[in-house]
Amino acid sequence: MHAKRSELNAETRTNDRRKVVVIGGGVVGILTAWSFLKQGHEVTVYDKGEAEQRCSYGNAGSLSSGSVAPLGMPGVLAKVPNMLLQRDAPLRIKPSYLFRVVPWLTRFVAASTPRRVEETSFALSDLLSDSVQRYRRLLSEVGSLELLEQTGQIHAYPTENDRAADAKVWDLKRRRGVVAENISRDELLQLEPSIGSRYGCAVFIPNEGLIVNPGRLIDVFVEAFTRHGGKYRRGRVEALLGEGARVHTVSGQGGSESADVVVVAAGAWSNSISKLAGDDLPLQTQRGYHLTLQNAGVSLRRSVCAADRKYFVSPMEIGLRIAGTVEFDSLNAAPNFERAHALARFAGELLPGINVAGATEWMGHRPCMPDSLPVIDRSSRFTNVFYAFGNGHLGVTGAPKMAEAVRSLALNQEKVLELRPFRADRFGSWGR
Repeated sequence: MHAKRSELNAETRTNDRRKVVVIGGGVVGILTAWSFLKQGHEVTVYDKGEAEQRCSYGNAGSLSSGSVAPLGMPGVLAKVPNMLLQRDAPLRIKPSYLFRVVPWLTRFVAASTPRRVEETSFALSDLLSDSVQRYRRLLSEVGSLELLEQTGQIHAYPTENDRAADAKVWDLKRRRGVVAENISRDELLQLEPSIGSRYGCAVFIPNEGLIVNPGRLIDVFVEAFTRHGGKYRRGRVEALLGEGARVHTVSGQGGSESADVVVVAAGAWSNSISKLAGDDLPLQTQRGYHLTLQNAGVSLRRSVCAADRKYFVSPMEIGLRIAGTVEFDSLNAAPNFERAHALARFAGELLPGINVAGATEWMGHRPCMPDSLPVIDRSSRFTNVFYAFGNGHLGVTGAPKMAEAVRSLALNQEKVLELRPFRADRFGSWGR
């Protein structure tokens, strides 16, 4: 059953109706727009392209509230050269792009000190910890609870030594309250009988969730948003027109809109807009790939991460999805589908007998900041422009609370998140 208008406005409303423009139609953008709309505001979303171009369209669907350890952990620098030398390594930097990514990597390494990692983990825990519960409420509002499952998540390792190599990561997660159980090969097979003999042990996180069709997740919120009076424009934003310290009009290919509040939530393309608002931020695209198999010939009950290869396999309503890898290259570069084909080669190790014939392949751009934290802040130039981007690998997981946080910031409401760790200027002392 769809939400009724009276139910939609059941939340506490602000005293005056604002004209809100949200730039970006991915999961953060549409949930932000929905959050404003529920409080009675006039909301327009600008979406630059087709659904398949969104990062949130092609991810693994995991609601990883336990992912409170940043990508850059102490000692990460020593691992990078070896990974770069391997053709099928989880991390790849195109040689011609290396010079452009060095400043970002420098900040990435600076963020991997023990002190900064500890601070980052607290911020990530604050942002992610209740994502499953928030999605349960949101999907109830739009009558699509079937998109959410909570069957837990498995990280599979070849050997006990491999699992022990990640001990600091799991210790950090457990200190943040994440339930993570070390399990044996026999226990792994009780949970997922299809797992191949390469994997001898695992860590099971029972409280993690799964969105079984990330593309449809966006579709149902776009449909509900427009049905309840939201305006949806297709086309790129080209200008923020302002007077003094405020923007009064957003101009784009889809036409112009007057605005009292502007939220930049355009994923990996957000820095092109934030520059218009006075902030050139160290946002980098980490290109990820997936294969979706409609006739895989094997089944899973929950998401499984092959921890040694750094990819996920998730059971979805559209088939079995294999997703992962990190590739540094430009936003305009053509996809390198050899990265997706590598996922196909590895999948047989995890799931013997898997059929990868006829797989659909995809590439998307994760919007990544060097410290694994998004930006949730106000523009340094315009008082009514706000940022909500940079979730990296955790866009779907972090989107619900991020949407509420930026709405609360923009409307000067009681905050739902301590925003200091997410400030746009936090890299200023790192030699920018």
